[in-house]
Amino acid sequence: MAGAPQGNTNGKKENRLITDALRRAVVQSPEKLRNACDALLEQAEEGNIAAFNVIADRLDGKPAQSMTLAGDEDAPLITRIERVIVNTTDKDS
Repeated sequence: MAGAPQGNTNGKKENRLITDALRRAVVQSPEKLRNACDALLEQAEEGNIAAFNVIADRLDGKPAQSMTLAGDEDAPLITRIERVIVNTTDKDS
């Protein structure tokens, strides 16, 4: 089974406490969000690479993560690929 184990609810939207708290704070004081954005832009303008990356990730999305898988002669990653066709209409008695 790939992915998170069954029953893992860490990614559910109702478990995003920090996000929920920030949304409430922004609704109550939208000017604070604007000030924070202005401060982030100023930091990026001054050469703060981390601030620039935050802005770029928000505007363009984060770049896709690449992975390279490689094995060797003694320990290949894939040793066998098999295709099995099952006929579900056959009845074994």
